[in-house]
Amino acid sequence: MHILLLVLCAAAVAATTPLIAQDTLGWQSVALLEVLDSVAARHPSIEAARARIRAARGSRSTAGVLGNPVLMYDVENAPLPGRSAPPMDRETMVTAMLPLEPLYQRWSRVNGANAEVRAAEADAQGERQRIGMDATRAFYRMARAQVALEAARDLKAWLDSVVAYNRTRVKEGVAAEADLIRSELERDRAEVDATMQEADLARARADLTVFLNEQPDAAFLVAAFDAPLALPDVSPTNRTGSTRPDIRAARERVAAAGSEVTTERTSFIRQLGLTVGTKRSAGTTSLMAGVSLPFPLFDQNRGAIARAAAEREAAGFELAAQERIGRAEIVGTSQAARLLTERAGVLAGATRGQGYLARADEARRIALGAYREGAVPLIQVIDAARAWGEARLAYYQILYTQHESVVELLVAEGVDIASALPSLTIAAEVRP
Repeated sequence: MHILLLVLCAAAVAATTPLIAQDTLGWQSVALLEVLDSVAARHPSIEAARARIRAARGSRSTAGVLGNPVLMYDVENAPLPGRSAPPMDRETMVTAMLPLEPLYQRWSRVNGANAEVRAAEADAQGERQRIGMDATRAFYRMARAQVALEAARDLKAWLDSVVAYNRTRVKEGVAAEADLIRSELERDRAEVDATMQEADLARARADLTVFLNEQPDAAFLVAAFDAPLALPDVSPTNRTGSTRPDIRAARERVAAAGSEVTTERTSFIRQLGLTVGTKRSAGTTSLMAGVSLPFPLFDQNRGAIARAAAEREAAGFELAAQERIGRAEIVGTSQAARLLTERAGVLAGATRGQGYLARADEARRIALGAYREGAVPLIQVIDAARAWGEARLAYYQILYTQHESVVELLVAEGVDIASALPSLTIAAEVRP
């Protein structure tokens, strides 16, 4: 199902996103979901987080292991080397001592280790969300750079036509050469801006290759969805941030710290052991049994208990701080996403007819027609051209910022980006 949604999204994006130049027609087009899939599959930071999970599971398996018995063999009344045997019967003892300290500490140690495993799993999910958010920002940075370069090249081509028109009129003697020089200067400025945008696009593409496991000089384009994403609903449960991986990890660390306090308290009596064995003397075998119990005259574990209790308090304060941050991020990103979605919906809702970009195109066309009729000066044509470029950049700026805000809201709620984004994209595609 996920692959089907990815194919549908990529097909829709490819149909709505123009390429920036003819020399890029053979380049591969990369969608956001492909970037997120690449991050989840091969990013080194996520692999490191998975390795920490395996390390925590190894510690858990060690925490549940009981202590090994200690075997002892004693011989008494044995002869010295080179001397005769003493006039006493030889005595032999075979004993086994089982340490009991790991037995009555096993429950707290296993509980603490389980909490550390859950914390490591939550940290891995949080790392995946953080890297996914960084990849999303890099993706839309490249998308904005593509739009800026496309607009700069289109403006330069449009000004070329104005320069050609003025050059013809100057040759015919019906127009002043000042208009030709002014239009050439504006065309050269547009060409410089296009070069700057192309350089920025090269840097943005190289930054995105970090998340695609590609070489920095790889040639590809991004295919961003050309419509506002559907705004996810923030449920009352998610408003508290209880599903966020960082809050879950902090909560598990509080539990692990509590188990550590219990372990230290049960260590008040150390080296408790049970001994069982046999003794053979004068041809008779007898049973031996005993318990080793150190007398707790001095409390050797008071400092360790205080340390564990302080660490538990510190973990609790960190949890409270993380909950505050989570609630603030959810409220802030929810309000920002709502505002951007409303404005992007207004700008994108009427673009098929007389919308924002359509009016900019119409203003530029009218200004050029009026200039050719001699009704307006050249400066008004240049202003209309600049306004067209600024309008195009502003439209895609708010559109891609709305996309980022939706992804940030998913991250703030603790929702997995890769699993939730396809449904929001398809919902936006089929929305009337």
